[in-house]
Amino acid sequence: MNAAVHPMMPGADMVLWSAAAGALGLVVLLALADTFYSRTRAASQTLAYLALCWVVVTLLSGLPAAIWPDAQDSLTTAQILAGPLCAAMGSYGASQWLSAHQRDHLMKVSLLAMTLVCLAGGPLCLLLAPEWRLPVSGALAIANLSVVLWLSVRATQLGDRMAWGLALGCLLTLPAQIGLYGLALNTSRPPLLLQAGVALAALLSVLITAAMLWLRNHQIRQMMQGEVSRRDPITQLYDGVAMVQKIIRAQRRRQRTRRDGALMAVLLFEPERLLPQIGQAGLNDIYIQLARRMQRHTGTVNPAGRYYDRCFVVLLETMHSPRWIRTLGLRVATSLRRPLDVASLDGRHIRISPDIAVGIVHLSAAGKDVDQLLHEAQSVAEAARAMRSRAALLDPESRNAVPVEHAELGSSWRALRDAVPKAASRPHTTKTPKSTKAAGIKPPRAGRPRHKPA
Repeated sequence: MNAAVHPMMPGADMVLWSAAAGALGLVVLLALADTFYSRTRAASQTLAYLALCWVVVTLLSGLPAAIWPDAQDSLTTAQILAGPLCAAMGSYGASQWLSAHQRDHLMKVSLLAMTLVCLAGGPLCLLLAPEWRLPVSGALAIANLSVVLWLSVRATQLGDRMAWGLALGCLLTLPAQIGLYGLALNTSRPPLLLQAGVALAALLSVLITAAMLWLRNHQIRQMMQGEVSRRDPITQLYDGVAMVQKIIRAQRRRQRTRRDGALMAVLLFEPERLLPQIGQAGLNDIYIQLARRMQRHTGTVNPAGRYYDRCFVVLLETMHSPRWIRTLGLRVATSLRRPLDVASLDGRHIRISPDIAVGIVHLSAAGKDVDQLLHEAQSVAEAARAMRSRAALLDPESRNAVPVEHAELGSSWRALRDAVPKAASRPHTTKTPKSTKAAGIKPPRAGRPRHKPA
């Protein structure tokens, strides 16, 4: 079979693929306008990729050959090279879009390998026999797309919710690529309805991919411009600055509405001791798994953030009674202490039991500023490290960290709020509980925080 472009195209087919090329061209023009507006490197890369997708779809559909039949040899060469080149640009862009170098070693190596294979494989296809050039070129592009699809789904499992959009775009691109290469390889045109399905799949895949690229670029611009909606690039939780702002707003709401809640801090102790065994990629994987487990119990309604590298913070405002503090603290601590499966530097999968602790502070305990609240939550978490349950609560009366399973919490928020004025009116002669003193734990003290967000 000769892998040449076939110039014969019926009139209905030409109308169909001209309309498809025009619709894809409109997407490229919108990307061009966004590039002029934002003037960022990411927008330029998005424009280049979408333009190359338009070229691939147009070439493989046979539309250029029908318009310029004398340029058949040049168009055949362009068909062979365009697919792998577009695939290489797609896997390289996906690596940056998914933050593969920060999130996962396997993701980083796989996308880099596929990028290099497609860049080298495209020109090497020209050295094959004529009947094998386009089939091998198409196999390279489809294999690359399959890897990107698999890694996009893997990214969703690692906590990147936006990766679902990229996975959907890849899933629609797969039948579109198979259909387009089938058009280029067959001497006879398939039914018009089948061609319309291929064109629709190509258009939807480009639209979804373009939308996800724009959303991620917009998110990056927000982070660069210092706007409120900021995310940690590894865990996709809110970063420290965003969490501080959310706590400030929560305190203002409390003053207006008397709405109650709590602040939870989760600390991972001595993560640097794991670096010689699993490396930075493995440590990032631990952070991702801990964040996913934590959110499984705290829910998506309660804002969760990464205050700094080894400290997570959750703003809890959806609990209907103080007793839920005990239940939630124990659940989070138990879940996070379960062993994690992490890839070591030599490629083996090992199980690691993280050294974590959970500290909880009642938001309505006093009119404190954010720094003091965060400092107390971290101090309580540090005290919880020596406790059996690894979860502690700041007692509003004694101002000491006590295990959540031993905390005496009332059935209503009002009872917990009333404990603060009573404690403030008493002389400061409270003693440290025996369990805390025996463990060598100092009660948290008010003051400036010892830790700042990275």
